[in-house]
Amino acid sequence: MQSYKITEELLSIAQQRLNITPIFDGSHRGMDANQVGVIGELIVEQWLEENAIYFKDERELTTHDYSLKNSKTFDVKTKDRTVRPQSNYDCSVPMYNHGHQRPDYYIFVSLERDKSNKTSDLSRFHTAHIVGGINILQLDKRGTIWKAGQTDPDNGTTFWTDCINVSVKQLANPLEVLDKLRLDSPAVMSPTL
Repeated sequence: MQSYKITEELLSIAQQRLNITPIFDGSHRGMDANQVGVIGELIVEQWLEENAIYFKDERELTTHDYSLKNSKTFDVKTKDRTVRPQSNYDCSVPMYNHGHQRPDYYIFVSLERDKSNKTSDLSRFHTAHIVGGINILQLDKRGTIWKAGQTDPDNGTTFWTDCINVSVKQLANPLEVLDKLRLDSPAVMSPTL
């Protein structure tokens, strides 16, 4: 797992993005979902830039968030947690996205916040954890599909929508993800086009 302290600077950039990010129809958590998603994306962008991985921002599309030099695509999925993620914790892709959103890779992030902080302010998040990644074929092969209303007996989660889940331990770790992304984006270029 790769962890980052969430800085005031990052939260300021996140707020600027949120100001122009629509709340999509069918979003279960509305603005809260956008906050979590935007911070997760910014953390992954920072991580890739620090590791000289070229990427192109394509978040305006609904099929994926980013592409690599060889046109492989990836999407960032982020969860809001009150504890540091563990190897048995789930990473989820909603099935309402899974039909049309078929990126080559998913990168999973967990945002950690204090349980006592009930505000909706961005500053409630203090740490981001990049927990790993998986390619779409492995997600489909290893994942467990849960239907809305079902409860996972391992962790007591009742699902509000159909989703496909893999545990953190089923993911490639962040170093393995970077190695794979380097192969798919061999020329080091500026992350901005």
